[in-house]
Amino acid sequence: MEILVNKFCRSKDTISDPANFMILWIKSGDGSITIDFEEFTAAANSIWFILPGKRVSCEFKSPPSGWVLSFTKSFFNNTIRENLIIRDVQLFQAFGTIPKIILSPKIGSRVHSIAEMIDELSGSQIPNKEAAIAALLKTLLVYCDSRCNIRVITDNNVGKIQIVTRFKDLVEQHVLEKHKVSDYATMMNISPKYLNQVVKEVLDTTPKALITEQLIILARRELKFSSHSVKEIAFRLGFSEPFHFSSYFKKQTGSSPSEFRLQ
Repeated sequence: MEILVNKFCRSKDTISDPANFMILWIKSGDGSITIDFEEFTAAANSIWFILPGKRVSCEFKSPPSGWVLSFTKSFFNNTIRENLIIRDVQLFQAFGTIPKIILSPKIGSRVHSIAEMIDELSGSQIPNKEAAIAALLKTLLVYCDSRCNIRVITDNNVGKIQIVTRFKDLVEQHVLEKHKVSDYATMMNISPKYLNQVVKEVLDTTPKALITEQLIILARRELKFSSHSVKEIAFRLGFSEPFHFSSYFKKQTGSSPSEFRLQ
């Protein structure tokens, strides 16, 4: 099954899915959510859009209620994204950006009902249930339209969207060995100048910033959740010298790798 729905009801929980997108819907509950070392305030009627590989830790004052919807990249690309550009939700957000929106109680009730229907369909044997689930998920995203910048693909921007998608896919695949914008431009058969121009227009950031953010996220995870030495992490992330990695990490975060590990 390419989409799964699980109830979200524990006061303390950790969610991490290396391969799937996640939508976290909190119907009720107050507390905090930490995503890749950044803490956010969680509140009722909030919906969170989380990229694959994010580590999500939740702590609530009392058991919350809600749902976690997980779905594969292929399900999203082939079934959901069809005529939508979800710019700030999934594929077109900058690495490290966590889109969160607060819905009105009325819209929140509708979103909750949609999640319940997706859960019911997931466990059923009815014909064409994949198409029905996709339609419900699209409806959920449309309800978030005004707050999530969902836009319709037009002939004028579809080519640039495809370039950004390809670039982000390549960064995800090759960031451990390729840190230069020119490396990715070469793989895409376009100039670095044009790649910078397109990414800036679509995402309002630069290719270099996306590469840097992805490297820092990976570095933080290694430092916090692995037993590898700083030297080993430097080499795993594609740095030729541990000193270069330490300088790079401190420039981006304000702390040395050793200092960050002790925090």
